[in-house]
Amino acid sequence: MSRSLTIDVKDLVGHPEATREFSGEHRVSLRLGDTVVNGPMHVEGRVRGTIDGVLAEFSTAAKAHLTCVRCLTEWEGVIEANGSQHFARAADEDGYAIEEGRIDISGPATDEMALAMPAAPLCREECKGLCPICGTDLNGDPCDGHGEEADSPFAVLKDLFDS
Repeated sequence: MSRSLTIDVKDLVGHPEATREFSGEHRVSLRLGDTVVNGPMHVEGRVRGTIDGVLAEFSTAAKAHLTCVRCLTEWEGVIEANGSQHFARAADEDGYAIEEGRIDISGPATDEMALAMPAAPLCREECKGLCPICGTDLNGDPCDGHGEEADSPFAVLKDLFDS
């Protein structure tokens, strides 16, 4: 069930003491690297009147598909974000304005969700990643080594980092 994020605010404009709670959903499709949010984003918050418009303060949450940048483990998680947006009678630099006595929270909420998406998600902070030689997941299966380091064509470079 989808509830609209378009809110009637005619009675709030110019009345700083007036507030209204809201909640709703908006379908989003966002990708940042291997982090994907594709589905409903739940938004809830409060709209408060200001002298020249309204201020919307809100929180968002959406399910995301994430892939660890170290070990490539995939999992489902929830991304949450908080935000606020002032809507005035004339559009601001982001293009948000009160139109016909209504505001649409879906744009600012989507912006905040996009900013909250992790660019380099980790399955856990202490993730050891994959062996660069054989690809073994070092978190669950320790690598037994791959022969003598002296056999590597890069062995001569090792001494540069030991000093």
